Amino acid sequence: MNSSKETSEIDNRKGALLPVLLLLAAVSFGSYGCGGTNLMQFYFGDLFGKGGSPTEKNADLLALEGMQKMREKKYGDAVKAFQRLKDQYPYSKYAVLAELKLGDAHFYKKNYSEAAIAYEEFARLHPRNEVVPYVLYQIGMCHFLSFSTIDRDQEETQQAIEAFRRVVATYPNSEYAKKARKQLVECQKRAVAREFYVGQFYYRSGEYAAAKGRLEKINEKYPEAVEALGYEKRLDKMLTKSEKKAAKGPKKPSIWARMGF
Repeated sequence: MNSSKETSEIDNRKGALLPVLLLLAAVSFGSYGCGGTNLMQFYFGDLFGKGGSPTEKNADLLALEGMQKMREKKYGDAVKAFQRLKDQYPYSKYAVLAELKLGDAHFYKKNYSEAAIAYEEFARLHPRNEVVPYVLYQIGMCHFLSFSTIDRDQEETQQAIEAFRRVVATYPNSEYAKKARKQLVECQKRAVAREFYVGQFYYRSGEYAAAKGRLEKINEKYPEAVEALGYEKRLDKMLTKSEKKAAKGPKKPSIWARMGF
């Protein structure tokens, strides 16, 4: 009796989630396939058809739950579902799905460090999977979106640059290489804004040699970003003065500095 009721409840859940799943399959899996296999059939064929082990039945319900929570934008719940699926059913055919969507759930929850870790793990475990270009791009976006302000350390920006360059170098013809190239320009703008900020500080402090070094670096390394940010005229003016002042040697300490103040 209880078994029959339980089966009925599970069937009801399947029926209620089928329209959701169809939509998610179109949106979430888009252009990706598994060696030409329809992903809808590959991941969820057993759920709505015959066959499948008890383990798969439990795993596919967790997969459904996680996908539904993603659609509802309940990313914390999605993380829990995909993490449980990943931990409890590591040999299920849904494990790869869980590993990928775990990164996505963390990303949309704005837990960028956790998302980057999940994506890195996916890329390491499945280097030949066709979603890897997307995964690498997402790693770059995790670091890009972790950026705070230009007066802080630029490590995240540098890591983003490395990730985007990796996409372009490894998958140059992919749609994500195109997106990565655009993000590289944005990263370069940030790098220029940071160096200009520091160079301007040295310039205003009369530390012309230090200012010259910073300003020359961005002028030579990121000319397009300098132009895009509208720094050209100010940078040229500051560089000209810094070069002249630096050529005269270091600035003599003031009377107050010589007296120990």
